[in-house]
Amino acid sequence: MSEIKIAAPLYIVRKECETDLFAVLERISQLGFEGVEFLGFFGKAPAEIKDKMKELNLVPVGNHVDYYEFLQDSASVIKLHKEIGCKYITIGGLPEDMIKDREELSVYLDNVIRIGRECREQGITLLYHNHDKELKYNLDGISLLQYMMDRLPMESISLEPDLGWIMIGGGEPKLFLERYMNRCPIVHLKDFYAEDITKIGNVSELNSQKGDEAHSYFEFRPVGYGIGNLPALMKRILNCNPEWIVADHDLAYERDSFFDLKVSFDYIKNMLAIVS
Repeated sequence: MSEIKIAAPLYIVRKECETDLFAVLERISQLGFEGVEFLGFFGKAPAEIKDKMKELNLVPVGNHVDYYEFLQDSASVIKLHKEIGCKYITIGGLPEDMIKDREELSVYLDNVIRIGRECREQGITLLYHNHDKELKYNLDGISLLQYMMDRLPMESISLEPDLGWIMIGGGEPKLFLERYMNRCPIVHLKDFYAEDITKIGNVSELNSQKGDEAHSYFEFRPVGYGIGNLPALMKRILNCNPEWIVADHDLAYERDSFFDLKVSFDYIKNMLAIVS
């Protein structure tokens, strides 16, 4: 088994990135992370980012790109990411208006297959990152996430499973780690707390606030400090032989986001040392 590296997401520090992306990257490097998963490039040119990442000894793991941006000019999107040195690109998830429209869903899947092949021809792996909606909606007796991944060929796209969102959506992370074991090069570890997962409801309604009783007191937590029971999933995660684990985290609330990233990093690093 090759050594698994740990990357930081920029989502939790997106506001800080708007102010000074490079200052954020410097902090991430100081925390010990080996790579970064981008959330856009905040006005920086590809050459600037490539040089800064090299200076900080960080790997530009990948970036999240909106589905419609790909549709508009997939060649330019791929070219930009090659210039930076990204090995992966995560395509924006299924738009809400397509979820219950089979014809629109079919168009989406066909476009993703085409875009994935274009990426592959240029040495980039296209990824699909789930949220909870793909688990809450079923199609033909299975979750939308399984429905989609079973129809998207491995040579076009891989899965970037977010284990926290799978749980929030009512799914079983172990089932997806087992079913798509050979196509999960990046795994997102996200943790959270709730008194009862089945009573969380719609997280987006919380508007960056912790949940009250109506949302089962839901809150995002640093990796390892919630109810995800990640030790029980580590064997299956390792069986996927991922290249990267992302210490995913959405909100630190009143805490310093960099503190939460450091706590998450230390937990994952220590867990890998124990179970690898």
